[in-house]
Amino acid sequence: MSIKTAVKDHFASAPISRHLKNHFDYLHGFSGMKLDYQDENLLMRKFTVQDEDNCAELFKEVFSAYPWYDNWVSLEQARTYLIELIENPVFDGYVAYNGLSLVAVCFGHKRSWWVGKEFFMDEFYVRNESQGNGIGTRMMDYIKKQLIEEEYTRLVLLTNKGIPAEEFYIKNGFYNNSDRTVMVTELEKGI
Repeated sequence: MSIKTAVKDHFASAPISRHLKNHFDYLHGFSGMKLDYQDENLLMRKFTVQDEDNCAELFKEVFSAYPWYDNWVSLEQARTYLIELIENPVFDGYVAYNGLSLVAVCFGHKRSWWVGKEFFMDEFYVRNESQGNGIGTRMMDYIKKQLIEEEYTRLVLLTNKGIPAEEFYIKNGFYNNSDRTVMVTELEKGI
């Protein structure tokens, strides 16, 4: 049998959507893993360690660009930051893939609070060229659904004021808590 015939037979054995999903699962080590949500274009699920490098690369890309312009000097620096989040004993994370491309990530941690269990989102980011296409909203809806199923009562985050991210969160049901403020002090040597 020729290679051309073998490839043709291989693709003919299943519809292309199932065929690509099988290859995706194999390449990313998800064989046998329950997928929480999938449609034709987007697969959303819990973070696994196989996602770590993709998450670090996307993090550096997103936060080095508009509107953040953070100075992540190396991929290793971004990876170290994310690993610190991942190693938190109450860490939880979610990812969204469009085909083989990682397009959205949420890293956070669970905590017990007087009003019930809450999830604090440490990072939520969407690939720059995928923003404005509903992926972030779909990812946020998926996360909310997962947290409700786990009996969480609140989702909390911090973001900068006056940038598109603030508008995105307000559109997705978040509000500014007028009873709270974020306070920071800069640490300087010799003081």
